[in-house]
Amino acid sequence: MAILHQRALMCSVAPFICFSGVGIATAHAQNLPGNKPAQSAVAANALPELVNGKRVFLPAYFADITPQTAADMVNRLPGFSIDDGESVRGFGATAGNVLIDGARPTSKNEGLYSILNRIPAANVAQVELLEGAAAGALAPGKSLVVNVVRKEDAKASGKWEVQATGLSSGRIRPKLDVSYTNKIAGFSITTGLQAEVENADNFVGFEGIRSPDGTFLESGPNDDRRRSKYAQATLAIDGKMGEAKVNLNASYLEGRFHRNWVHAAYFPAATLPFRIDEGREANQTQRWEIGGDVERTLAGWTGKLALLVKGSHDDDLSLAGFNRVNQPRTFGRFISSSETSEQVARATFKRKFGAHQIETGGEIAHNRLDFTGQYSQGDGIIYVVRPSDISSTEVSENRKEAFISDSWTISPKLTLESTLTGEWSTIEQTGPSGKTRSFFYPKPRIKAAWKPQDGWTYRVEVERSVGQLDFGAFADSASVGDNNQNSGNPELRPEQVWSGLIGVERRWGKRGVINASLVQESFEDQLTLVPTRNGGVALGNVPTAQRWGYNLSWTIPLEALLHGLEFEGNYRWRDSELTDPITQKPRPFSGWDGRSLNTNITYELPKKKLRMGAWLWRGDNNTDYRPDQEFHWAAVQAWGGWIETKAYKNLSIEFGFEDPNGNRFTRVRTDYSPDRRSGIISRTQYRERSKDGIWYILVKGPF
Repeated sequence: MAILHQRALMCSVAPFICFSGVGIATAHAQNLPGNKPAQSAVAANALPELVNGKRVFLPAYFADITPQTAADMVNRLPGFSIDDGESVRGFGATAGNVLIDGARPTSKNEGLYSILNRIPAANVAQVELLEGAAAGALAPGKSLVVNVVRKEDAKASGKWEVQATGLSSGRIRPKLDVSYTNKIAGFSITTGLQAEVENADNFVGFEGIRSPDGTFLESGPNDDRRRSKYAQATLAIDGKMGEAKVNLNASYLEGRFHRNWVHAAYFPAATLPFRIDEGREANQTQRWEIGGDVERTLAGWTGKLALLVKGSHDDDLSLAGFNRVNQPRTFGRFISSSETSEQVARATFKRKFGAHQIETGGEIAHNRLDFTGQYSQGDGIIYVVRPSDISSTEVSENRKEAFISDSWTISPKLTLESTLTGEWSTIEQTGPSGKTRSFFYPKPRIKAAWKPQDGWTYRVEVERSVGQLDFGAFADSASVGDNNQNSGNPELRPEQVWSGLIGVERRWGKRGVINASLVQESFEDQLTLVPTRNGGVALGNVPTAQRWGYNLSWTIPLEALLHGLEFEGNYRWRDSELTDPITQKPRPFSGWDGRSLNTNITYELPKKKLRMGAWLWRGDNNTDYRPDQEFHWAAVQAWGGWIETKAYKNLSIEFGFEDPNGNRFTRVRTDYSPDRRSGIISRTQYRERSKDGIWYILVKGPF
């Protein structure tokens, strides 16, 4: 197992110690004689007291930002960020960290922010932040959980939101989001509609091919234009039927994407291109989902049954040609159609026994993929498909799991959560390489939280998880733009991860909080690209791999410098290692971004109902590995700012910008002959593309 080196540890701890000192000094100064605020100010500004693992934030806590939706309120909580959960099969492992009236939304297609954004702030009675055993009792496996409690006598209300995003090239991307909530026959019914032009970007730049000594053999300009849009309708119903609580939801989404790109290749010093590379990609997608749950007390136990059915249909096209000028044109084209479906049923029972909250239950799920793809070649009008270039497969999985968990409040300062889950699954694939395989995986988890004194929390977590196989990896695929094809692999196994975390949290004042944690992960059957027996490439498993690093996040009030000023952000550092299946030498994970920084500073003037801020994001470089290629992306940095006013009655108006001078992305593709084992570079492709700057104006309000 890899060990964190000393420099990484010091980088993690040093900012924490520095910022903690600021927090301690601030808290100490607030408690000195003569510095105590009036009692009414304490109630408005102090962090709510932690009682039995719960902090209750009343609407008055959020008054300085004049929230319009529950999303505004949750985003305001110090030291908390919305987590939609993992995108995996089933329902239990996908739980996010936000509950509505004590229950998680029965949805996998919709994000928590979108759901919260449909709840008017006027309908929220309080927001609860739970930790330790209190969090585990409502959402096992989560260290911090938010529960949004709505008013029982909430009136009919709606929310609308309109946004226009402009690009420096002059194009406009519109967005509409509207929802309405009403009570009918005792049930709360919320309908919503979202529509957005997500993408209208033109990536313009330069690319060329270099020899091993760095000389450009050819180069020229490129133009890459991408467009995408979607529309989604949602419906949610919740209420009581006798002694039972009932929740129902449904959603339907349609989306479109298309991309056209062209590159002109010139020989050195030439004035006319000798080759024109061009291509097109298109996707049409439909997504639908119906889910619901019913909860009631049975013989002293709180029982809950959740049902979920979802499906999708996708049609994809990818076409590319690399053709010499004045020569017959040849294009490669890959067309695919896929349908996926998932049905899940989950039953849980929980009950409190003294200091213990016991929850037990089980889940059954069925997942299915029906895929057809074909590769063809032609002149851009007529294409020829060979029987050997047609791929068709159907993959299905039947999965069962049973679990039992215990959230134990050992003392007011110490809590322990433990869970044991057993998972049984059978994967069946049809077609020429079809086969049936069965797996069993135990998945234990233990989490402890210790609060030696007010404002300090220490956490230790150990867990074994099982990843979700992408059923698309069982079928053939192609990236004709990069002239690469991937074979399907019927031998894939889910990757398993033993993960450990040690963390510390410091809170002070109304909003001050710092979190620091060390992370260690040990993988079995880690997924990466491997060579196949027929000389192709497919996603496959390597026996073992390691990943380690640290996380640091902070919210630092800077009241001593300027009232209303705040600094927040997060930093993540990771390193990783696996044995490369080609070179048999250690290397990092493919495509893994090792470092990322996201930070912003905000300034608020509550009396003027004005907020403003600036932000910076930086992502480290990363490398993708194929048997005969490496793709390396340089580090990317983005920045922007925004200003929001709520001075106009019932309206929130926000203006912002991102990278006003545009941004630049670079990629280097290195080809080896015959593969990376030789270390012999056959050629290098350099690509540089620029993206437009962005501005936006967002207006929203209730009705």
